[in-house]
Amino acid sequence: MRKAMVLGVVSLAGLLASPAFADEFTGFRMGVLFSQDKLDGFYNHSLVNPPSPTTTKSDSDRLGYELFGGWALNKWLAAEVGYRDGTPFTKNVFPDFVRALDPSPSTTQGSEFYKLEQNVKSVDASIVGSFWINNKFSVFGRAGFLAWRGEVDYAFGDITPPTTIPPTPGYKFVSHARDDGFAPLFGIGLQTQLDHALVRIEYQYADIGDLAFGTDQFAETFSSTDNKISSLAFSIVWTL
Repeated sequence: MRKAMVLGVVSLAGLLASPAFADEFTGFRMGVLFSQDKLDGFYNHSLVNPPSPTTTKSDSDRLGYELFGGWALNKWLAAEVGYRDGTPFTKNVFPDFVRALDPSPSTTQGSEFYKLEQNVKSVDASIVGSFWINNKFSVFGRAGFLAWRGEVDYAFGDITPPTTIPPTPGYKFVSHARDDGFAPLFGIGLQTQLDHALVRIEYQYADIGDLAFGTDQFAETFSSTDNKISSLAFSIVWTL
């Protein structure tokens, strides 16, 4: 029985490696990806005054990019590894708190700010399976994981605060936090064969969770929680 199992495995491996299963996409590959990324989550600051709410949605967008490579067993199955980065996710938050920095009546309203900036970089590895509709088009799915590093920066203050005697200078409070972790990665898309390349449109999703508190004097007062990243991506894959 054991001998039959071994022979079966060897036969299957030989079949998958045979010319009938091989194609122009078998072997090493490299690619580049550009995406519109959306970060959904919550930003929390315990010192926000007025005290309610102290949690706000931090949904924001960025332009992302990825460089990746991998190896294809055949036209239907491949493994890919990539490095992902992009512009920061930025958003102005807590409008009620911002207005309270420079209360009425005032001639300097409009110079207050509370800006949130989040950066997420990652290295991902996934298995890509394709189902070919015909010789040119296929749908594909992706399943894997990513190792991410996230950074959160906030800055709030008033560039031109209300005039007092003596005049009050502008002020700014800033803080920084960073964290890293692992998260599952999923994707689904459509690809077409163009010469010796694959051109893809893909939707990707990863739930990266919470970013921990930072280490400076204000860091224990804020956090970024329940973060999820979704992407609409365009990519090109070349065989080597």
